[in-house]
Amino acid sequence: MRRAIDRRGRTLLVYFIVLLGFGLGISEVAAHSRLVKSEPSARAVLDTAPKVLKLWFNENVEPAFAKVWIVPAGGAQIPLTSHGDSSDPRLLIISLPDNLPPGPVNIGYHVLSVDGHVVDDKLTFTVKKPA
Repeated sequence: MRRAIDRRGRTLLVYFIVLLGFGLGISEVAAHSRLVKSEPSARAVLDTAPKVLKLWFNENVEPAFAKVWIVPAGGAQIPLTSHGDSSDPRLLIISLPDNLPPGPVNIGYHVLSVDGHVVDDKLTFTVKKPA
């Protein structure tokens, strides 16, 4: 009787370890690229308009396939130019126009990571009106 319990216990332990391994493997496969940091940060309120926007992702990105734009309150999207950084393959640097008006600045982006995952999202920061 005791052998049967020990055998069942070992069998359950093996099943548990196998299932845990599959669970960990699936979570890694299900992980997607995502924005981890931006400069200026999302929802920041700035005294002056920045010249560049920097976006850091959790995975390396393909700068050649990145699309970034300003989403104005009314009218068509304004495309922006971007490039990568040779010292950090997870960083995308976006040039912002010199004439950013005060108020909310809504940025949309579509970025391809090197593993083929696409990140589509937006972030907003605000430029204060001059005092």
